[in-house]
Amino acid sequence: MSILHKIGISALQGSVLLFYFHSVGSSQREFYPGGISCDALRQLIEYLHDAGFSFRRLSEAYHSVPEKGRLVAVLCSDDGLASVYHEALPILREYKVPLTVFVVGKCLDNRAMAWNHKLIQICRHASEEQLLPYLQKVCNRYHLRAEAQLSQCLFSVPDSGKDAFCDELWEEFCPTDQSSYLAEHEPFLTLPMMRELSEAGAEFALHSHSHADFSRLDYRQMLHEIRHNRDILSDSGYKPAPFFAFPYGRECDRNLLPNLCREASIKACLGLRYRITDNRQQSPLWQRISLEHCTIPSVKELVLKPALRRVKDALVSPNVISSMFRLV
Repeated sequence: MSILHKIGISALQGSVLLFYFHSVGSSQREFYPGGISCDALRQLIEYLHDAGFSFRRLSEAYHSVPEKGRLVAVLCSDDGLASVYHEALPILREYKVPLTVFVVGKCLDNRAMAWNHKLIQICRHASEEQLLPYLQKVCNRYHLRAEAQLSQCLFSVPDSGKDAFCDELWEEFCPTDQSSYLAEHEPFLTLPMMRELSEAGAEFALHSHSHADFSRLDYRQMLHEIRHNRDILSDSGYKPAPFFAFPYGRECDRNLLPNLCREASIKACLGLRYRITDNRQQSPLWQRISLEHCTIPSVKELVLKPALRRVKDALVSPNVISSMFRLV
């Protein structure tokens, strides 16, 4: 282990690091083109083991914070994709690593697709040259930013109209109906798969009902998304762990978090702007590190970037700015 590595690891003593992915392996590349390979998952687990981390489920890690001298890692997966069962579970069993799976409520047991999953399939079957004229035709009906680039135009649809928008595009461009697609491919975890994952030590948590962008919702809509998500999981026989991961990592107004956690019976919401000293029990916002762009996190990712981000946030905070003006 290098000196820099030792310095980095010592800086993390007493903290909890959360890592997440969506799909694993190659079996779901057509449904979800991101994700990580099986080899990358193995390498990450071995890397963190060698660095002195022990793996915990999020609910266990939450109640062990902070413990000086401990290095704790939590492995998470978002959306509840079937590759978690088919390709990740054998690896997790081999290394005896638990998992926290953040489930999209409407997708449970392949009952439906969230709108972002529909968009991936639509874009597989329709080229940009086909989509743009159609979007121009429906832009007023769905309040789209017609002048924007394709991805910006697609994601500009208001939350209330996103499913109707994707359903229309699906019918226009996809060769099979959504029910047939779900029945044939089963892209999400089935209840028997979830049962086997649970028996292997996995827990299930909340990822909203419809994979909504919480930066665009009002408070009432946020509560509905989380409560509906919980009800569906509970009705399926799984009491969800009291944690919620923001879809896309897009956080709501941080001033709303204490009330949101209290009214939705959540211990913490999870975002993406990890910083050293984050992930403490008293905080309603915890942070995770994506494995889909940097599979083996370096000291730069684990220590230097988070530390610089904390300095930057402190420098631009209203208190610091006001004190600078007082000095002037």
